[in-house]
Amino acid sequence: MHPEAAQLLGMAAEAARRGQYGQALPMLSRALALDSEGVAPAYADLLARLSLTGWPPQLEADLATCLRAGSLDPQMLARAAARMLLVKYPEPVVAEDPLWDAFLTRCINVDPAMEARLAWLAGRVLPDGLRKALAIQAFASEYAWGGEALGVPPAAAAEIAEERALAEAMPSLGIPGDAISRAVRAQYEANPYPRWRVPPARPHAALARHLASLGAQQAEPLAVLVAGCGTGFEPIDLARMDPSLSITALDLSAASLAHGQRMAGVLGVENVRFVQGDILDMAGLGQRFAMVSCTGVLHHMERPEQGLAALADALVPGGVLRVALYSERARARVAEARRAIAEHGWDASAAGIRAFRAHVLSLPPERPLAGLRESDDFYTLSGCRDLCFHVREHWYRLPAIQAMLAAAGFEPLMLDAPPEAQARFAERFGTAADRHDLMLWDRLEADFPHLFAGMFHLWCRKRGQG
Repeated sequence: MHPEAAQLLGMAAEAARRGQYGQALPMLSRALALDSEGVAPAYADLLARLSLTGWPPQLEADLATCLRAGSLDPQMLARAAARMLLVKYPEPVVAEDPLWDAFLTRCINVDPAMEARLAWLAGRVLPDGLRKALAIQAFASEYAWGGEALGVPPAAAAEIAEERALAEAMPSLGIPGDAISRAVRAQYEANPYPRWRVPPARPHAALARHLASLGAQQAEPLAVLVAGCGTGFEPIDLARMDPSLSITALDLSAASLAHGQRMAGVLGVENVRFVQGDILDMAGLGQRFAMVSCTGVLHHMERPEQGLAALADALVPGGVLRVALYSERARARVAEARRAIAEHGWDASAAGIRAFRAHVLSLPPERPLAGLRESDDFYTLSGCRDLCFHVREHWYRLPAIQAMLAAAGFEPLMLDAPPEAQARFAERFGTAADRHDLMLWDRLEADFPHLFAGMFHLWCRKRGQG
């Protein structure tokens, strides 16, 4: 990193830590001008915390720079960009400028007011450049707000054709025998989730070193299984972080895997093997792994404990499992959404999802379901289907997870808690309290039920000689 940019970055971080955002932002702006790739992640992190009340031209230029940077996920800035554009253009107008183009082509909108503006724009006669950019945005949202008349962008049409060919040729463990697995497979064949874009570049780091820090020693190179990898973001992210890994990416949906396989080709990732199949059929892989990652998957199985047992069988003795499961308390809003969906008779078709979204968008902000508008998943058809229309879903509290892990032969190593949760834990129990104690975390979550809205993420080790 540029030396002066590094110095400014450190000063800005200290100012932000003290809550002096007005001082931190100009420092980051100067640093961004010196080293856009190195500074963009810190700038984006700060900008995401701010509420815009004006339209500073330098802030707009910085935002456009960050949206084009390859060192961060531009989706981090989707809300900030939408709000800045709405401040800049308070009344609906047809306008072309660099920020509009960057926002429409690099982000998926996640702001309700901006969604209304996009729908308005789709009904206007637009300059060619703006029309093409809006078509990219409409396709990325899967036409959740309309825009079908804009057509499928040529690049997207080519990607769809390539993914269909990859899906047809995908290695497979066979059709799942479990009825719920077949239903889940059908859901993600129709709605692969999420259709992500290029992830930010990450510094290289040895996964074995992280496992050793958890007390789990494994020989290198590591064989890793991502069980239920969806569209491949996690295995590809791991492969780019540690190219020494040998990764198998397994999922029920060939359509989802095809998106990941295409993206692996785009990014030049060669150490990921994609296989279609059910977790319950993993013996067909003919391999055991030093680490298995299974995030957001088991709670969609008919019998999650059977899936957990299959994961244990896939691990070598002393192998490490990273698992993520839904929190019962954090999913209360989703539970209410599912009740509303059942009462209105909305199905998981595009029309049913759009009708549900229109209902949520019409609610006054104080209504509990209106809080769904804060979820990024709400703004695409596949995301909304995954969020509220899933064919099967289990929710947990930490004591039940601990019991399920113990029954499958696992010992918890660490709860990977978000920063807000860590801060509240220290405030409630003191810095000397045992952060491995899941019962303490359960007590904390009872007081702050939204702490684990992003699921419980746990690292565990397989016991015994298996």
